[in-house]
Amino acid sequence: MNCMNRALLYVTRKKGKSLLLFLILLMMATFVLTGLSIGVAAKQAQRNLRSSLGGAFEVSVDYTDSNPYLQKETLEDADGASGYVMYSTEQLSSDTIEHIRSIKGVKYCDAASESLVDLEQLSLFPGTVPVDKDFIYNTKIVSLWRSGEHSLFTSGKLTLTEGRHITENDSNKAVICKDLAEKSGLGLGDILKAKSTDGKEINLEIIGLFTANETEKFGQQVTTYDKIQNRVFTDLDSAVAIENGPAVQGFEGVRVTVEDPENMEQIIEEVKKFPGLKTDGFTIQADDEAYQNAASSLSKLDKLVMSFLIVILVVSVVILSLILTLWGKARIHETGVFLSIGIKKIDIIGQYLTEVLLIAVIAFGLSFFTSSLVSENIADTLIHQGVQAQSEDNGNRNHTDGTKDGVFVETSDSTDMDSSDNMAFGEPEIEVSVGMENLLQLFVIGFLLITISVTISSVTVMRLKPREILARMS
Repeated sequence: MNCMNRALLYVTRKKGKSLLLFLILLMMATFVLTGLSIGVAAKQAQRNLRSSLGGAFEVSVDYTDSNPYLQKETLEDADGASGYVMYSTEQLSSDTIEHIRSIKGVKYCDAASESLVDLEQLSLFPGTVPVDKDFIYNTKIVSLWRSGEHSLFTSGKLTLTEGRHITENDSNKAVICKDLAEKSGLGLGDILKAKSTDGKEINLEIIGLFTANETEKFGQQVTTYDKIQNRVFTDLDSAVAIENGPAVQGFEGVRVTVEDPENMEQIIEEVKKFPGLKTDGFTIQADDEAYQNAASSLSKLDKLVMSFLIVILVVSVVILSLILTLWGKARIHETGVFLSIGIKKIDIIGQYLTEVLLIAVIAFGLSFFTSSLVSENIADTLIHQGVQAQSEDNGNRNHTDGTKDGVFVETSDSTDMDSSDNMAFGEPEIEVSVGMENLLQLFVIGFLLITISVTISSVTVMRLKPREILARMS
């Protein structure tokens, strides 16, 4: 009779021991499978987080004395008051930004410069802050590399509803607010007339209309030229023509958004190696604080899951080894008989191992369902323990109101948070599901643990000779 048949007979005959071993293995497998599934879910959440939050760095003109291209020009107004304007003769060209955009992993390149221009054809929406009479009819012109990659459009605050976006190849083109166009009696294909600083007239063709999805909060203090509906987006060539001076021959900076923050350092190094960028005239600064704050929660969760798995595995080996050792000592007579009739020790250990594995197959299979019931609760507990302190810190720091680019940004309070708010505050929401890959990992890990436990429990008996076993029995 081979070890398989002997194992089957023993398992079916010792129903009480088999049931106890089944329950132990089921509990062990449930927690191991739960830990594995939470670990996979946490890694997927990290990938989703990196994709949704991304990361960014800014390449901008260095306005310190270390910039050899920095220029200062003294200005004097009509009243005799003097001041100065500072600019760098080394600016970012469209070709340089095009190179940065072509680097693998770069998602957006937001390069823009602003200036105030008098556009008499526009019936501007009035602001709430009075301005000097010289600026009553002025509005802000934003010259862009690509309007589709400007933060106001990528964030969803503005949406292009008609026409097309401005590209790096455009010249004398404009995109304005649809409401402003209707109020001013303008449409696609119409010409806006802007004046350069020396009085030269610049014609801008309207090629696109946008809708503002977010406007200033009611009662917010804002000038006419800062109102989002009055913005006019144009190309770099138009800005150069309007300013008509060395201060504007390119962009002073570009904000580069990357798809995966983990690759940011590598992308920055590639940017520094570009021969068209004179690094002694620019600074490069990473901006991934939002990602780091949110990702640290999942990083802590990874450590907690790993610690949880290690504890479960160690405890499982210890418990299994102790129980099997006690049962092995109770089977000394059986072992002695097997040895006396010529059955090899390796075959006897094989039988003991087969007995446990037969029960483990059933227990591991059922753990697929039991772990699904407990995994979500355990995941919530681990997340809460890992990020409680950080959540309080982030909550205090993030519950503020503010404005950006003249647009009011209102943050959610603690009574009105969705899952994305939870992520930003450091408490990520992950969906835990037990997959077949996790089950396969459980079988591999479980069989390895059982092999180790059976080997440990069999050492004390298997090292004895048949005569020593019989002497112990007597």
